[in-house]
Amino acid sequence: MRKAIVSLLLFFAAGPASAQTCPEFFRFVDFGQKDSSGVIYKGGPTLRAESLSGQPLLLLEKTECTNVRDLAVDGRGNPIPVVKSVTYDPAKADVAVRELRVAIADDTKAIADQNAALHLTALQEVGSQVTRGQDFLCVSSEEFSGLSCQLESPYPGRVPLVVYCDDVDCKMPVLAIDRRIFVSAAWPHSGTTGPKPADIGAVISDVIQQIHSFLDPLSAAF
Repeated sequence: MRKAIVSLLLFFAAGPASAQTCPEFFRFVDFGQKDSSGVIYKGGPTLRAESLSGQPLLLLEKTECTNVRDLAVDGRGNPIPVVKSVTYDPAKADVAVRELRVAIADDTKAIADQNAALHLTALQEVGSQVTRGQDFLCVSSEEFSGLSCQLESPYPGRVPLVVYCDDVDCKMPVLAIDRRIFVSAAWPHSGTTGPKPADIGAVISDVIQQIHSFLDPLSAAF
């Protein structure tokens, strides 16, 4: 089970995405829309690449753009690139994470279900320890030395949200915003052998709310 979790979370260790197709300057990004043949066009949901006060928020070396003709422009005439993923600078996001990424997938529910399968397996294991909170369900087991917690998503839709923690980090692989856009995040914590599972679950819930509170004012059409 531990190997499966490591495999699922490999994208956290991925190198910087190519930013060669991105414009030199932009204030918004467009996640595009796909036609029946799979071609990506402009006109999808958008996110701000800068704060409401004009401060740049993205790590540009980890912003992955798609070559799309006839980009939309903002009110000042700046291009709005169509992107596959963006990574926000944690130092500027004012969120208690070390990584915060928004990306597209063919089916966010499918990858969220895959992510949740490990947690559901742990719940069924003999000897697993289950902790219930107001908005989370955490489980630890001998098979997996860490802790997994399922929480209520701040976004609509019945898509599972499961976070995995080991002795160093908590990782949220899939927080589905809609059917094709999702958030991933990671943050350090003090270890699963110290704080009680209920305390870890409460912290995870707080971080997720921070992420939602940060992204919500920056988004349109989510």
